[in-house]
Order: sequence, then C-alpha cells, then structure tokens
Amino acid sequence: MTCWMHRCKHWGDFWGGHKILDEEHRLLVGFSDCANSEEMIAAVEKKDGNAFHEIYRTIYGDEIWRNRWSLWYFACEMKDGDVVVVPRDGGFTVCQLKGKALLSERRNEADIGWEWDVEMLAPMCAPREAYASAALLSRMKCRQTTLNIDDLTEDVATAVKRFRYGKPFSLPGELADMCHKLLARDGSPDQFERLVRDYFARLGAQNPEILSKHYDGKTGDCDVVAAFPALRLEISVQAKFHAGQTDDWAVRQIAEYAAAKTPEENWTYTNWVVSFADGFSEDAKKLAREKGVILIDGKEFCSMLVAGGLGIG
Repeated sequence: MTCWMHRCKHWGDFWGGHKILDEEHRLLVGFSDCANSEEMIAAVEKKDGNAFHEIYRTIYGDEIWRNRWSLWYFACEMKDGDVVVVPRDGGFTVCQLKGKALLSERRNEADIGWEWDVEMLAPMCAPREAYASAALLSRMKCRQTTLNIDDLTEDVATAVKRFRYGKPFSLPGELADMCHKLLARDGSPDQFERLVRDYFARLGAQNPEILSKHYDGKTGDCDVVAAFPALRLEISVQAKFHAGQTDDWAVRQIAEYAAAKTPEENWTYTNWVVSFADGFSEDAKKLAREKGVILIDGKEFCSMLVAGGLGIG
C-alpha cells in the first residue's frame, strides 16, 4: 500500500470534483486532451514511460510540462488498495483506491481524463488541525496535483483512526491517553487510591482520606471518602486497579458500605466505583443501576484527572 495526496480542485471546482467524490465515490484527474488521444491511452495502458512523455509533450508542448507527473502517478503508478488524502476547504478526505484507473466517460464534457473508484475511509476530516499531524498539515500546503506521501503513512492512519472513533485531536485528550499508558506501565493499587484521593482534593474536598484496610466490624468496603461541606455532599469510592473488566463484586462492596452508614440530615451521599479497567461486566452495570452506584473506567478517570489539573505527586 502506498499513500498519496491528490487535489480534485486543482483547476477550480467547475467540474465538481468534490461533489463526484462525495456522491459517486470517484476520484478524478484532468488532462482530458490526453484521454482523447488513442496513442496516450495505449501508453497509459502499457505504462510505457517513454511514449507517455513524448506524447504528452506533443499534446501540451512545454506549457504544463511539469504537471505530467501528476497524470503519470494517477493513471500509471497508483494501484488497488492505495490510500489517498484529498485536501479540501477547511478539511480533507481520506479514501482507498479500488480496481484500476479508468478512462473517464466524462472526458468530452469536462476536463476529466481518468477516474478511480474509491472506498471512503474518512469522508470529511474538519478542521484539518483536529485530525492531521503537523507534518501532514505541512504537506497539504503543496500545490502539486498528485504526489507520493508514503513517508506519512502512519500520520494518515492516525487521521483515519481519529475520524473512525470520533476522537479528533485535543491536548486534554492526548494527555489523558498518555496518563493512561503511564499508569498501565508503572501504576500500582496504592498509587491509584492516592490519585483518587488527590483528585478530590484538587476539586476542593475537605481532607479527603484513604480509609484503613484493617479495622474490625466494617460492612462492605470503601477506599476513599471525600466530603464537600459547602455542598453538603459526600462521595465514597471503591477504587480498583484492574485490567480488562471489573465485575459486580466492587459494586457490592461500595453498596454494602453505603447501606451501613448513618447519614447526616440534609446531606447527599454518592457512591462510585473507579476502576482502571477498560470497562465493567454486564452484571456490574445492572447492579450499579439498581444500587445507584456511578461506574467510572480507567480512560474516563484519566480524562477527569487531566480536566482537574492532574498534579500527580
């Protein structure tokens, strides 16, 4: 697979290149004079470079001699499965080529020479800055109609991934992902509890604390308690440094702890399970709904840490 950049609007939009791309999933190039030359059609079919250049000069002379490479790349070097970035006003499209370059049936109606069928991988990435790396943004400033950008294959794949998962670039989002990776590599259960405690401290909780693990007669389990007197709010948390999924046992622990508490009048009590896991089992979700417990997975918690100012100590 090779990565390319191709401009549908190189000569303006009078032949509707982007509309055809969007509605018909076809990528176009101009040079209709070449597409009406039987000799050039044969040279393209045979991928005969010498004949191609000679015939191109005969048709255009030296007027647009440098542009010949765009047609050669589009009709002769692009291949099935290649990925193409199409710059557009304010954004860009990413598509994948299917089959082979086809002589356009529109060549007598407009300046369209050859066409490719494409699969739309990312129909519209906008704004550009939310999906493209700095290197890809810089390359999209090039005015050449068609060019090889194989050195940016990973950058293009990242753009498609961001589009597919609805996660355009944001600094807080990138920091949250980095936080998650660092915790997965170097974190521990004790450190995770401290992060939960410190998160509430940064939000203004009054002396949030990690509860002792060794006292008699307790029902259920709670790792961190955070009180906000001004709001008359107390949050109790069962913290789990899990991988994979967290099951309903964590929900039972915090629910039993909450049921055994003696509430103060005019206070609101909220119970959370914060797990580093990727998610929660269906039984955990069902029990949480029944008990009114809030479930927060690892990625969501890392986003909360970043939004709260991080400040890991």
